[in-house]
Amino acid sequence: MKSAQAVETEAIASDLRSECPVCCGRELLPSVTFEALPVLCNALHSSPASARAAETGRFCGVFCRRCTHFFNAAFEEQRIGYTQSYENSLHFSPRFLAFVDALAGRLTDSYALAGKTVIDVGCGKGDFLKRLCTLSGATGIGFDKSFEEDRGALVPHVRFVSDWFDDRYADLRPDLVSCRHVIEHLADPIAFLRALRTHPGTGPETIFYFEVPNALYTLRELGIWDLIYEHVSYFTGHSLRVAVEAAGFDVLSAGSSFGNQYLFIEARAGTVHPLAEAAESDEYVLMVRKFEGLHRDKVTHWQKFLSKRNLERVVVWGAGSKGITFVNVVPPAAGISALVDVNTYKQGRFAPRTGTPVLSPESLRGCLVEAIIIMNPLYRHEIAGIAKAIGLAPEIVVA
Repeated sequence: MKSAQAVETEAIASDLRSECPVCCGRELLPSVTFEALPVLCNALHSSPASARAAETGRFCGVFCRRCTHFFNAAFEEQRIGYTQSYENSLHFSPRFLAFVDALAGRLTDSYALAGKTVIDVGCGKGDFLKRLCTLSGATGIGFDKSFEEDRGALVPHVRFVSDWFDDRYADLRPDLVSCRHVIEHLADPIAFLRALRTHPGTGPETIFYFEVPNALYTLRELGIWDLIYEHVSYFTGHSLRVAVEAAGFDVLSAGSSFGNQYLFIEARAGTVHPLAEAAESDEYVLMVRKFEGLHRDKVTHWQKFLSKRNLERVVVWGAGSKGITFVNVVPPAAGISALVDVNTYKQGRFAPRTGTPVLSPESLRGCLVEAIIIMNPLYRHEIAGIAKAIGLAPEIVVA
């Protein structure tokens, strides 16, 4: 007779990934599935027609019992291409800037960055690196294919390279390598981490700072709008440590941040560590077993919520990954009047697949808005303040 674990593993379709991208484990537990999510939810469009024609992909969530990693077994890396149209900066929000400044201050104090060199791998538009170097007095070099020249003010001793950081840049000698919200996008995170550890410019004293979304926030707190195609991986604290140690790093510090929505690890190049057992594995399995039903119940709740309202008087605040997922996953949500975002580079553009327009908060002045759906509870106070300042008095609810 086959074990329950073997039966569940066999239930994963043959066209899906059958090994965990972190530990290569094959004891996999299937979870929530979507047939059509936008392939790039952070690439907004210039017209509704272009947005509605946006490419979609399957999402088949799978949990690894061996290392507690959660991942999209249907992910196809060749379908992802990061260009300058990719826009995921959160640095227009005072709430997020407070978090970034606190992080920059901690790294500066912990590693005495004044006069040192920081390389930010996957720097996006460069916002974090600029703030870190301004605060610390470090020299910064950012690498990202999506970086745009003339984006914001220049900062002394900070420059950017629209490329990947690899052995072609062997002459660079960073004291700190920052890599925030990159690893979850990669089909082979171990190979990427190993390449950073063995880069000719890094050494035993180089500090590495890794930050990723926290899968347990998604699973335990039902942050279901975090499930997007471009994230192949959803790390737990354990699976992130397994990945970093398997790539040959020694962990210096680890924890969670930003309301427990992010995980971080600080590390140095060291030795390859054997796979450690996850003490919480059984607890996580129960959580994953319940997740699909709870996810479905939450979508149904919002479907009922919207069915009772005039969608022309409802807006979703936040045109990032959470907001884009909401309007794509909740059936009536494609008909809401707008997504609202404080990021000026998103305003005037349209959400992939639904064509929902993205507006500035100021554009709502004088409009009849009966409900604002907030995608992240950490921004509630900030959003309520903006709404009041522009003369709105809507119902404010957190999705």
